[in-house]
Amino acid sequence: MGRIWFRQLDEVGSKSLPLVALAGSAIGAVLAMQTRSSLARFGAKSLLPSAIVYTVVREMGPIITSLVVSGRVGAGIGAELASMKVSEQIDAVEVSGVSPYRFLAAPRILACILMMPLLTLAADALGGHMSRVARLGLFIVATFVGELRATAVFARGGSEAIGPAAG
Repeated sequence: MGRIWFRQLDEVGSKSLPLVALAGSAIGAVLAMQTRSSLARFGAKSLLPSAIVYTVVREMGPIITSLVVSGRVGAGIGAELASMKVSEQIDAVEVSGVSPYRFLAAPRILACILMMPLLTLAADALGGHMSRVARLGLFIVATFVGELRATAVFARGGSEAIGPAAG
């Protein structure tokens, strides 16, 4: 039972960590890019890191983590148990006198219960880290995108406004 439980911890935790980390940092970067211009309009750019950390930790981190983990792990568990049912392995467990719920379902549920808060912390940490990136160097990305737009307009030979419409 212990070996199965540790295998499920590895399946849920360490194999989901790269996806959760990527999703958390992407959400943090997008929030930083979207929020920066609004806060700059009101002269409150210094509030950007705290706004992103607050949003990611309280709202987006748990939601993104649960969606990523439920999609990845839920599909894996469903496929694994379905293939065990088709190949009659679950019937063999029942015949041997072991409860399939205790042997198959409990380790998976316990692994999800234990690993979800830890994965949420990882998503929160990486999403919050993007607030520092936003404060220090995200303007480089925005400048690069602005340069691309300016180059595209120049290449078309147009003289229309590059930024938002004045109005």
